[in-house]
Amino acid sequence: AVVSTQSTGEALQRELGASVFVMYHEAVLAFSKNQISSENFIQISRKYISPVAFTGLMAELVALLPNVAKQHELYRDLGRPSLLFPCCQCQQILRTVDVKSHACQ
Repeated sequence: AVVSTQSTGEALQRELGASVFVMYHEAVLAFSKNQISSENFIQISRKYISPVAFTGLMAELVALLPNVAKQHELYRDLGRPSLLFPCCQCQQILRTVDVKSHACQ
């Protein structure tokens, strides 16, 4: 059940629609480049993503971030959701369904 960038992007496009997806992608990039805080990014995410889809999509986004420090920032500010788990060896934030297949285990 390893998450992929393509499947998450497709799910976000379905959720947001093409034009809003472009704006949301800009927010993802801004967060990744430290141009906005995790609190601002979460606020933007809540504005665009429905409450039903929010938890699952945010867990996938956190797991896909290549920067472990940014993963931890979002993980903390999202309230350490149960769908995510920090690896005790490499500190990468994983979706709980991906823990068994993670290389450090």
